[in-house]
Amino acid sequence: MLSVGQSTLRGMESGRSIHRRAADHMAEVWAETAWGARALAGMYRWTRDEEWSARIAVLGQPFTGWDMGQLFALRCLAGLWMEGLLTIAEAKVGAKPKRDAERQANQSALDRLPAGISATVDADQRGADDDGSVRWGTPLQGHFNDPDTCESQPDTIAPGWAPLEIGNTDASNVCFHLNLFGAVARWPYGDETLTIMQTRPGTLIQGWRFGDPTPDRVMDDLVEFSNWIATGRMLGPKMMRVMMRGAD
Repeated sequence: MLSVGQSTLRGMESGRSIHRRAADHMAEVWAETAWGARALAGMYRWTRDEEWSARIAVLGQPFTGWDMGQLFALRCLAGLWMEGLLTIAEAKVGAKPKRDAERQANQSALDRLPAGISATVDADQRGADDDGSVRWGTPLQGHFNDPDTCESQPDTIAPGWAPLEIGNTDASNVCFHLNLFGAVARWPYGDETLTIMQTRPGTLIQGWRFGDPTPDRVMDDLVEFSNWIATGRMLGPKMMRVMMRGAD
């Protein structure tokens, strides 16, 4: 994705600024409660555990580090996995992603994905909410976590597509994509594997937003995060900030 400076210069109208603002707001709400503060602290400790660094990188490699807003988003993503609401499929790339400016090199590497999976790297990325897209024409073999046994179980992801995020990206951006599209494809720095994540079902978060029951408090707050994104996209960041102050 874009560097921090470039991202700032794109202005506050992009989906990227909106999802960060929404995550920061939710983290501030959490930090004012004993339960939320413990959850944020737990995620901070998790990000410092080298044993989990590769898996956490799939969920996010924030541009400016793991601030409270990104820790909130990370907890939401971890919650989706732990509750058995996220299917993960992996495809070998055979190369690690290069920096943003080397988009053609990244495209060439992704051109070697297994048959049935194709990726397109956005050659411009000016103000885009993603780095491109990934499409697959046949079901992908993946797995999800069984919350009753805490063991991985086989699952499939139906043919479809997902926004592509290469290298650095915020955990709140991953939440943003899962909210809007129900899926996201991640190729983190240092990883030779493309990971495709899809909610179970793909319309899960949108269903919650329109009244379906959620399993716990974390998912309730993921819905509120998603509602703030919808507000920001519809009314703009300025009005979003005004409404957040009124909600405090």
